[in-house]
Amino acid sequence: MGEVRMTRREQSAIETRNIIFDTAVELFSERGYDRVTVDDICDKAGVSKGTFYNHFKSKDQVIVEEFLKVDDFYLEILSRLKNKKSYIDKMAAFITLTLKYIGGMGVDTIKVAYQSQIGPGRTSSPVASRQRALYQVVEQLVKEAQENGEARTDMSAASITNTLVRFVRGVVYDWCLQNGEFDLEKAGKDYIAVVLDGLKPR
Repeated sequence: MGEVRMTRREQSAIETRNIIFDTAVELFSERGYDRVTVDDICDKAGVSKGTFYNHFKSKDQVIVEEFLKVDDFYLEILSRLKNKKSYIDKMAAFITLTLKYIGGMGVDTIKVAYQSQIGPGRTSSPVASRQRALYQVVEQLVKEAQENGEARTDMSAASITNTLVRFVRGVVYDWCLQNGEFDLEKAGKDYIAVVLDGLKPR
């Protein structure tokens, strides 16, 4: 099959969306998430409010929609782990690749994503939803590890999944606190060995 080429209009739409996103992240980083309005983003990006809302539902969605694209990556990772014989090895590779991907998004983007989800008055977060692919993929791997005698069964797969997801978030949060001064992927590899050791059958 030949390569599908985008029209000039489609290309322009992608470029505009990227400009809005980059501008929003820059402003959020400079002023703080709650001190930036949609008008501020539009003024600096040089777009109308109508154009903004053609690409994003709200200020919150600028970050959330972009951040949740990682869910597609989780499913892609899973398909690349079929050659791993051990389910524990699959979990280690999955977490490592996840941290590498998040690190590639940049510390400013992740800081703003966290800030947008945990500020005062926010009661729920789509980023923390258990319906996300992150939970589904990790729980699938945990269940398979338990069924193959590689992981402890005195804890439920759901409980182990929560532990692993919280571990990943903790590492990312610490990375943000330290302003991205350490290699997220490398740190993840060092910690994973300790965490996964605790999953082995008792």
